[in-house]
Amino acid sequence: MDVTGMSTYLQTQYANQTKANAEATAKSVNGISKDSSKEEITKAVKDFETYMMEQVIKQMKETFVNEDEDEDTTMSQYKDLYLDQAITHIASQLVDQIGGSVTDDFVEQIMRNYGITGTSSQAVENTGLNNEDVSDDIAKANSSTVQSVQS
Repeated sequence: MDVTGMSTYLQTQYANQTKANAEATAKSVNGISKDSSKEEITKAVKDFETYMMEQVIKQMKETFVNEDEDEDTTMSQYKDLYLDQAITHIASQLVDQIGGSVTDDFVEQIMRNYGITGTSSQAVENTGLNNEDVSDDIAKANSSTVQSVQS
């Protein structure tokens, strides 16, 4: 593979990686519905936060790091490809380590917006009372005390 072919390959890999990250985040967020579990919502929120943190780190890098224009473009593309992978990993770790309360707030808000009351996709044991049975029991208990109805 010549230098031009390698350069084209690296550009394609870099573009595909960036596009794949954005599409995965969009798919995760768009997959939220009223039937989503808390775990699914939390994963979507973390994906979104990670993507946003990546963009912030990349913008900071561009602002504070001076790039040498004389650098070989093939080596520069290698560096960019691996640096982006490192930024993705760092962003994910930042979200996991310090994003807790923000993540929880987002998850709670999404659950309120969709009217989701469950806390898990796990099967929940029904230990509550059935409304119909309670209503019937109240009616039976009170029916013996009613003597007559006056108009």
